[in-house]
This record gives sequence, C-alpha cells and structure tokens, in this order.
Amino acid sequence: MTTPSGQISASDIKAEFGEVGGTVPLGSYRIQEARGSLNLNIGDGIPGSGTISFDNMRNKRLNIVVDYYADNANLNRTDNGDATMNANTRYNQQNERVHVIGGLKSKPNTTSGHRVRINVHQTLGGKKGDNVCALRTGNWDANTDLIVDVGSNGKIYGGGGDGGEGGNTDDAGNAGQSGASGLGVDHNGTTVNVASGGLISCGFGGGGGGGSGQQSDKGSNRRAGGGGGGGGQGYPAGSGGHRGVGNGGDAGDGSAGDLTEAGEGGGGANNDGQAYGAGGGEGGSVGQAADAGGSAQHAGGAGGGEGAGIRRTSGHTVHINNSGTIHGVTNATGVY
Repeated sequence: MTTPSGQISASDIKAEFGEVGGTVPLGSYRIQEARGSLNLNIGDGIPGSGTISFDNMRNKRLNIVVDYYADNANLNRTDNGDATMNANTRYNQQNERVHVIGGLKSKPNTTSGHRVRINVHQTLGGKKGDNVCALRTGNWDANTDLIVDVGSNGKIYGGGGDGGEGGNTDDAGNAGQSGASGLGVDHNGTTVNVASGGLISCGFGGGGGGGSGQQSDKGSNRRAGGGGGGGGQGYPAGSGGHRGVGNGGDAGDGSAGDLTEAGEGGGGANNDGQAYGAGGGEGGSVGQAADAGGSAQHAGGAGGGEGAGIRRTSGHTVHINNSGTIHGVTNATGVY
C-alpha cells in the first residue's frame, strides 16, 4: 500500500518497499535501477543518491516494471498469444518479465497501492480482427497506479486488414477487412507516455475487390473476374485478396501489405477484349485510406477502415502524454 502522507513508521516503509535482513536502513532505499527505457528509483520522489530521510518516504509507491523490452524481437499477439500480450496476465504468469525495483521484496500478490509501469521498448505486433488490440493493459487491482511507457525504441502495431476478394462471374467485389488496433486500455485512470521516437499505430484496412464484368451478344456470353484488393499496412500486414473468376481471362490477386506500406490491388481480367473485370483497390497505409475496388458491370467492394491507435473500456479515463507518434484515434471504446 502507498505509505502514509503524515506520520510514517519503519513498518510502513517495510510493508511498501521491503526490508534488509528484517531491518529498515534508509540508505538501502537509495536506489537507481535501469529497466528498458526507464531509469527508476525504488519509488518516484525517493532520492536515488545523496541524503535520504523519513520525510522522503511519505506518500510513496513501490515501482514495479512489466517487461516488454527484452523479449524476443518478433513479439506479437498472433504468434505469442493473447496471454503474453496482456500485461496483467504477464504480471501474474510470467515472473521473469516482472521487476520489482530495488529487489527488497517479492512481487506483490496485489498491486493495489503500488505503481506498475508497462515498459515497451521494442517492436510489438498484433493480430487481425476488428477492434483487436496488439497489447492490452489488462484489468488491475483497484488503486493501482498504472502507467504505459512507450520508449524511444518502442513500437506497437495493430494488424492490417486483408484485401477483399475480386468479384466472380456476375458478382460484385468484396469489401476489404478493417485494420486492428494498437494499445487497449482496460484499467481506469491509466497514463500512457509516448517518448520521442516511440510509436503506437493502428492497423490499416484492406482494399476492396474489383467488380466483375460481362459482355453478351448472339452466341456468346463473356464474363471477367475482378482483381483482388491489396492488404493493409500493419503487423501482421493484411494479405492480398484473391482474384475473381470469370469464364475467360485472368484477373490478378492483390499483394500483401507490410510494416511500412500497403499492398497493391490486382488487375481485372480481360476476356477476349470484350468483357473486362475491374481492378482491386490499394490497401490502406499511413495517411491513405484503403481504396474501394473498381466497378465494371458489377460494383467494387468498399475499402476497409483503419483501426484505432488506442482503445479504452467504455467510461474509462486515459491520460496521454505524446512526444512520439500515434496513428489512429485514441478514444475508441471496446477492448478486445
């Protein structure tokens, strides 16, 4: 629990910050510790060097860090799972990724009254799906002071949407899929700090599939499939949409996006120079919404929408201090 703001005793300090052989020598709490992008004292406002007194220990919280900075370089929700990319689950189940500053006490069973910092100082990826977030804070105990620190090397990417399938014989093109989201905040009152160079990004939508074309005259009935839409930018990036099928000529599949750009739409089929399918739309990327597929005799599919940079549980307050970059809205509700 947070130490008292008024009269304070050695037992109060021991309960919050731990002990040294059953004693509470103040000099042992004069600690500075580097973790990821952070250089932390045992509690914010407690001196890391020089003079220290009981006055310095009043109304202070223990600093605890959840590590998203020293894990594998390709950490993402698709491959590593929902539990790993939920910081509260990581706290409870992955002890090697939790660091109690000072090391004078074990990881607390409850975080109430403590300060927990989720430190992102590497690249994190998400997975595809409407509203799905790459990294979730998870739900923490009441009175936990929760901070998400995205360091200068920290990057959180939502998954890109897949491109829509091109229209088959006598079909419209299919819509591109929506991009996913970056950070999901489940804990009310969370602070999000993005350092210079840090990034939180939505995933971008897939391009729409192109509509199919047709041409009929005496003795012939030609059909041409539409091109597939391009995949949206993200991590993982959106896949290109499959080409549509007619009864002659070959449409093109859309290409996949990647971490830095969108995929291109595939070209529509040409059936004997008489029937023409429309091309698929380019996927979405930073500053560019996903394009709809082109229209022929049948309409192209709509481009998919982008996800959110930060999503929050409805009714929750999030305090954002952004010195880096956030792509996508920061006030979307619903965390998945």
